[in-house]
Formats: sequence, structure tokens, C-alpha cells
Amino acid sequence: DGGHVHVTVDVDNLTSNPSYNMEHTESSRGFRDEFEAAKQRQDEGLDEIAKGLRVLKNMGGEMDEEIKRQTPILDCIDNKLDSTNAEIRTANGKLKHIITQMRSTRHFCIDVILIFVILGIGMYLYSTLA
Repeated sequence: DGGHVHVTVDVDNLTSNPSYNMEHTESSRGFRDEFEAAKQRQDEGLDEIAKGLRVLKNMGGEMDEEIKRQTPILDCIDNKLDSTNAEIRTANGKLKHIITQMRSTRHFCIDVILIFVILGIGMYLYSTLA
């Protein structure tokens, strides 16, 4: 029959004898025992999950405490970094100003030397041609 079980229920017997449908057959007892074993395994699995969740909760609490402990330290470091960045910007501005001054002084010296060279060439040409 393809593995199907046919069950015939005597409705008259069920209503006239209420304890009739409460009797356990060997197969129903086997099913009940298998169901209880599966339920027990499921309960054990749920207990393991609950233990794991308690561990995760404790770890989360410890992590939260550590974050709370380190937050003031990180805030202090952040403030010091801001201060250091401001000092570096100021120092860079001063350095840029000094470099600009040095370049303009160097250009002035080169300009003076070039003027003397041109004057020298001009005097040489004047004395040679005169």
C-alpha cells in the first residue's frame, strides 16, 4: 500500500466506552517514549543555548564596563591631539612665513649680483668701445 496505515474508528464504541480511546497500544507507547526522548533532547539543547546566552550577556557587560573605563582616557587623548594639531598648524604657518622671507632675501641677493654683473659687462663694453 505504499507504507500507509489504515485506521478504522468505531464511533459508537468511542461514545459508549470513554476509556476505550485512552488505552495505549505498543506502537502508541513507542511513539510517546520517542516523543518524550525528543522533548528531553530539545530541553537539553535549550539549556545549552541558555548557558551560551548567559556567557554572552556577561561578556557584553564586561565589554560595556571596559568601554566606560576607557572613554575618559580616549577623550583625554582626543583633546591632546586637537591641541597638538593646533600647535602644528601654528608652527607650519610660522615656518612658511620664514621660508617666504628667506626666498625673498635670496632673490634680492641674486638680483643685486646680476645688477653688478650687468654693470660690469656694460663698463667693459664702454671702455672697449671708447
